[in-house]
This record gives sequence, structure tokens and C-alpha cells, in this order.
Amino acid sequence: MNTGRPAFAFTPHEAALLMKEIGQTDISAISFITDVEACLQAFEYATNGEMSSGMPKEISDRLATIAHTAAELRSALYQLPEDVGMLLDLHLLSDGARRRIGMDFSQIVEPLEDMAGGIVELRRTAGGDGRQKNLRLEDHLVRAIATAFRNRMNRKPDVDTRSGFPGALTHILEAAGHRLPGVAAAAAAITPARLRALLRSGTDGSAPITR
Repeated sequence: MNTGRPAFAFTPHEAALLMKEIGQTDISAISFITDVEACLQAFEYATNGEMSSGMPKEISDRLATIAHTAAELRSALYQLPEDVGMLLDLHLLSDGARRRIGMDFSQIVEPLEDMAGGIVELRRTAGGDGRQKNLRLEDHLVRAIATAFRNRMNRKPDVDTRSGFPGALTHILEAAGHRLPGVAAAAAAITPARLRALLRSGTDGSAPITR
């Protein structure tokens, strides 16, 4: 996120302690830490009231461009199966190539649709519609970190200490809280009972975070 401010980053010592908590030092752990740093930066940006009057025009315009480009690409991809069929009929493409392209198609289109839908929701929320839900930002932060943990570490974020997630979350919030006031306040608000509830179900009634 380009906010004109220095991006948040853990110190080497903080990152090393976090890797010790999660029990890994590989590329997955490094990617997880990078994701967490981005989550913390975005959280502080929101808690500072930077979006109180709506999303900044520069970011809004960029998201609109991405959504438009994604829609154009989806439209082009939807024509692909028919085009591939014609090439097969002309014996210019093997069955194996057609299957590979079909698999690639299925893996590309759905993420593009998710991206477009997410951008629409984000812009609507920043415009004010989402504020009526009265959602607490710290809940979103914890769930974002939990999702990054699941995706990068390939482990279910669980309140059980054996999962490694509670210790990692505590370290993340404590380390970042020394420099980000909003995170310090969030750390005080996340009780064990609240963490259990957040991992069990989404703040908006969504499905639990599972592996």
C-alpha cells in the first residue's frame, strides 16, 4: 500500500523470534511475515482515519482500473474454450494441450472473479455502505493474520498452542504495538475468548477459518 509513509517492517530480531514461534525459517515463513507486515500497515492506515472520508482517489482509480482490466481478461478467456475447440478440429492442437489449457482456464478465471468482487466490496465499504455493519477493525486484523497463517504455513490457525498460531499472534501484536498505536490497542482487546470466536466464525457470519 503506497500511503506516502514508510512501510511497516519487523526488525531482524523480531522476525527471528516470530520464526521461532511458528517453528519455521523457510520461504513459507518469510512470505507469512511479509503478509503480516502488509496487514499491519493497512490496519494502522485505517485506524488513523485515513479512510474516514472515503478511499483516496489515487487508490480508488487504481482499483477501478484493475477491476476493468480483470473484466476484459475474463471476457477474453471465456472465448478460449471455443477457440481451442476449433484448433483441435483443425488438428493444430493435441488433446493433451487442450486439457492443459482447460485446466489453466479454470485456475485463472475464478481468482479473477474473486478479485473483481473483492474490489467492488472494498470500494463500497470505503464509500460508507460497510460502516453500517459496525465491524471492529481489530477483528479484521486477526482474521487477516489467521488467513495468512493458513495460506503460507499450510496449517490451521487454532487457539491450541500446538498450532503455533496463538504464540505467533501474541508476538506479532506485541512487537508491532511498540510502533503502531492502533495495533497496541487491538492487542489489548483480543482476549482468548474473543480469539476463539474469531477463528470459529467470521465477523460477518462467514465460515470458520479451516485448513
